[in-house]
Amino acid sequence: MISAVFDTTTLLQAATSRNGPAAACLAFVDSGQVSLPVSALTLDEIRDVLQRPAIRKAFPKLSDENIRDFLDHLVEKGRMVDDVPAVYHFPRDPADEPYINLAICTSASYIVSRDNDLLDLMNDLAFRKAHPGIQILDPVAFLKVVRAEARRSTGP
Repeated sequence: MISAVFDTTTLLQAATSRNGPAAACLAFVDSGQVSLPVSALTLDEIRDVLQRPAIRKAFPKLSDENIRDFLDHLVEKGRMVDDVPAVYHFPRDPADEPYINLAICTSASYIVSRDNDLLDLMNDLAFRKAHPGIQILDPVAFLKVVRAEARRSTGP
């Protein structure tokens, strides 16, 4: 099974648009084709972002109940990881460290994000050498990988 950490940008997009690529990524978690590691830190960040007044104003359908349901869904379908060691330090954007460390800790193959700071790590030779098993992809690219894997596993 593919294991992927979704960052806050991906989860925000999934929460606010049920028809976009991020929601399609989450649908693969729902179907059991993708394992989604989550941690207290990553859940706290998405909770904080979803409750921000500017986000709530931009997405009026994000009610308290919808946010609660979305977070409950992540806990139910995700794989909670209680102890995530802070082994990777990312001075460029320390807020991204919980996602990187969660991927390292769980041996996730992917981090799914639209955050340029994270995506740029794929051009960082030191990161690639230290963590060759992690690819950082945007939701559209991740969907291509998951769909190709689904085709391979079901055969022609």
